Amino acid sequence: MNRYFTRITLTLGNILIGIFCFAQSPTIGLLYTSPNVSDGYTLFTPEDNNDAYLINNCGEVIRKWTFFETPGPTCYLLANGNILRAGKDSLTVKDWDNNVVWSYATTANGINQNHDIEPLPNGNVLCIVSKNYTAAQIIAQGRNPAFVGTTFKMEKIVEIQPNGLNGGAIVWEWNFTSHFIQDFDNTKPNFGVVADHPELMDVNANESPLYDWSHSNSVDYNATLDQIMFSSRHLNEIFIIDHSTTMAESAGHTGGNSNKGGDFLWRWGNPKNYKQGSLADQQLFMQHDAKWVESGYTDDGKISVFNNGDSLATFSSVALITPEITGNNYTLINNKFAPLDFDWTWNGSILGNVLHEGRKSGIQALTNGNILISEASRGRISEITKAGELLWSYKNPTDIIIYNQFDNVLLGSNSIYKAEKYPPNFSGFVGKDLTPQGIIENQNSNTVACNSTSLFSTSEFEKTIIENPVTDGKIQFNKIVNLNAITITDISGKLVYQQRNFNNDYFKIDLKPAMYFIQLITDNKILNHKIIVQ
Repeated sequence: MNRYFTRITLTLGNILIGIFCFAQSPTIGLLYTSPNVSDGYTLFTPEDNNDAYLINNCGEVIRKWTFFETPGPTCYLLANGNILRAGKDSLTVKDWDNNVVWSYATTANGINQNHDIEPLPNGNVLCIVSKNYTAAQIIAQGRNPAFVGTTFKMEKIVEIQPNGLNGGAIVWEWNFTSHFIQDFDNTKPNFGVVADHPELMDVNANESPLYDWSHSNSVDYNATLDQIMFSSRHLNEIFIIDHSTTMAESAGHTGGNSNKGGDFLWRWGNPKNYKQGSLADQQLFMQHDAKWVESGYTDDGKISVFNNGDSLATFSSVALITPEITGNNYTLINNKFAPLDFDWTWNGSILGNVLHEGRKSGIQALTNGNILISEASRGRISEITKAGELLWSYKNPTDIIIYNQFDNVLLGSNSIYKAEKYPPNFSGFVGKDLTPQGIIENQNSNTVACNSTSLFSTSEFEKTIIENPVTDGKIQFNKIVNLNAITITDISGKLVYQQRNFNNDYFKIDLKPAMYFIQLITDNKILNHKIIVQ
């Protein structure tokens, strides 16, 4: 039998030819990846179990945290590597090693936390909190009684300061009720000309929901501006308010850096709410996950948003908006807050599925300008370029159970709200162990292929050659190699061989004939190679 030597680096084509001979395309876990995907690690928390996962671009778990309750439904990594997660009835911070640093019982303390949270640089946490009002209370604010049910739900934003292991205190808050205007009843408070006051909320806007009036679903903070952004799904608007106010000033119309108290500094998406347009001027429909692009990223200063679409829509879209601001004042054009249109928007297909999500979902503009999209009902996270080229796609393989590859995963059963991707230089990763710990599901040929197509610069170690195919159960190198470890996995990603502290030019194995992937691990490099055992 002829023997031949192959170099350690392989082309993606060679890998895929081998993979497709052995397995069909995965349906969960890593669905697709390309060499141009952004470097980094993606954090998500499934909606129906207690875990949060940090994965790499090959779909391998870097870290897993287990909490006491199902999510409520977001989580974020903090600058020190801890994780902050909203549960159904609590807020919890855990360290990298899964130890509880802080846990605060929100519901038990009268805080009905809803949808999103936001960690602040000072260690405090912003929460969206829902509150029910009686019909009489909201009619007293000037709401038309014809559009009020038995109760009327709105949200407020509170800032919670952690105290010890389980304590917390509200140190700042903002309420819709302090910033109403209405032109329905001149005997009630807040009566005025709605069109002259875009900084205030018309209590009679959005006539149809008799109960869940505003349905705020995301909150974000801009440390440079000291401003807060939140998104209201049922008002179809994004709002920015001043965080530099005191508690008392946030309930008024003066004070803070803008000297506008808690009034809106900027609002966008539905100008008919302040009587400066019609349905034709509406840009946002049931949107989610509005936030500023991170400082220093390609689209720094812009706002990203997942535009779900109304009940008649056949697609959703993801978008970027560029607000115009001079000093502390946002620009108005013809009495509408600028801009008049999106900076960028996309509504294409991902792996054959038109982007269309009626609930939740998210978007993140990445450091290089690519876009990370989270589709809630599909439990799918994908990265695209702004031109719509798909670079990466991953499908959450968990529900209350962990699915096996090729199981039938019903739409909505593996849902997530949104994911966040962190670049390799994120401060929270400094000094942390980022060694992959395997995949969540039982097998994934795309993960195996992903791990076997890494490109390396040329060095003496990287010129290591393995005799291939492998016969007589002997792995033969072209020279003596000194390795921290050797691992071999089969095409499903299952570990079938491991050896530590290796120093030799060969070793023996006992594996059935098949294709395998071998990793050669030193202090600072990992080489991947395909071998055929005969």
